[in-house]
Amino acid sequence: MSTTTAEDFNAAAFKFVQGLAEDLSKDDLELPGFPDTVARLHQELGDESKSVQDIVNLINSEPALAARLIKLANSAAFNTSGREVSDPRAAITSLGFNVVRSTATAFAMTQMEQQEWLAPVRPNLAKIWRRSNGVAAICHVIGDVIPGVRADEAMAAGLFHQLGQLYLLTQAHREGLPVAENPSWDGVAENWHATIARAFIESWGMPESIAEAVENQDAVAQGDLAESSQLTRLLSAAKLYDGMQEAGNGIAGKVEELLNDVQLSGDGFLDLVGAHKDRISEIASTIS
Repeated sequence: MSTTTAEDFNAAAFKFVQGLAEDLSKDDLELPGFPDTVARLHQELGDESKSVQDIVNLINSEPALAARLIKLANSAAFNTSGREVSDPRAAITSLGFNVVRSTATAFAMTQMEQQEWLAPVRPNLAKIWRRSNGVAAICHVIGDVIPGVRADEAMAAGLFHQLGQLYLLTQAHREGLPVAENPSWDGVAENWHATIARAFIESWGMPESIAEAVENQDAVAQGDLAESSQLTRLLSAAKLYDGMQEAGNGIAGKVEELLNDVQLSGDGFLDLVGAHKDRISEIASTIS
């Protein structure tokens, strides 16, 4: 794999993306390496015929996930009542389905990093998770203080905005494409990942507001905010802000110029982030 030429890789990548249309047309989209319990949980959470007890039974089949939900429900960041949560049913009721989805996906990411066949792309997985976690924390906190946005939906949009990247990475690796060592892979993934993320979100029966925001996650970067919802504005600004932390000084300056123009219910995005930095760090730590 280390001897793969740029031409060979680009040809293989083109062939790979040609086959994506068939995958995306399936009713049961599969994320390679994604734990079966979490995939089933997403399906059941979007199925109106399923009861809360059905969800509880499924979560109880994965004790580590059940424990993680209970811990989150008892955390200072999410337990505003002060009443102790001691079982998965109470945790689901306290957190809500969107936060349960987000927590289950975070759990799945940690499980994927432990799978031996994914060892060559572990740095890539870690990068996807870091970005998902950072953007989700910003979205949750800012979504909680501006009107017209639900904090749980904002958190889910932040966490799931990299879902297409996750699918592309794991699927390409499974098919033998040496993505870990090819810088041109980022360009291939960039053209597809938002559309793929939306396909998964729709397949899992999640709210249209989340699907729309995730599909348009680059609205701020593209200067296309005229028709954007508040959630789309928030997600796309949070993504750009999070990426700015890793950018060089020249790029960071240009990004800050774009973010200076983002208004959320009359407040500047950068002002909101500055005012709630400590809370954002707390949420990021809690959900990681």
